Amino acid sequence: MQARKTQEGLRLMGRDLITTGIFLALYFILMMIPMGLSGIHPMIWVLFPGFAGILCAIPFMLLCARVQKPFCVFIMGVVICLLFAMTGYFTLAIIMVLCTAAIAELIRWRTSYASYLGNAVAYVIFAYGMTCSPLPIWLYNDSFMAQISAQGMSAEYVAACSQVSDPMYMVICLVFTAVGGIIGVALTRALFKKHFAKVGLA
Repeated sequence: MQARKTQEGLRLMGRDLITTGIFLALYFILMMIPMGLSGIHPMIWVLFPGFAGILCAIPFMLLCARVQKPFCVFIMGVVICLLFAMTGYFTLAIIMVLCTAAIAELIRWRTSYASYLGNAVAYVIFAYGMTCSPLPIWLYNDSFMAQISAQGMSAEYVAACSQVSDPMYMVICLVFTAVGGIIGVALTRALFKKHFAKVGLA
């Protein structure tokens, strides 16, 4: 009987899905800020996942605090993948987001959903899904350069993209993503410490 109650307590209810939708919308709004600035210079695009990691930690961690149940993070990943597919993102990007979302959910499950550290680690992993955005600069450099030239990007922007195509910038992107995610969860905890304590997320 106790096991059955526990299983029912971990089942997503209608209000949980609504809460997930609200924080997912906030996640997208905050993510669009650094993404919108990426068109100014390719270096901002390279650093985009890290900047998004700082800003988007708030809705992610608050969602984990409000819905201490499985699958809410994976649902976020699936919705992001659907939007990426609709906007023409390449298949590898969709696979990356799904994998990071699945790993994040596994970490939350292993830490029983009520650990701030567990959810923080899950978030940093989840944040790596956004590295799929600048990834074509390094994986498909030639075709990518031809594509943005055909789309009418300025010669200066194309030349700057060529400069950041060095593998060193991919390392910078990956490192800054982790740094951004860590800064994001630290700031979120500082801003909402009382809220996390209230819901038992220690």
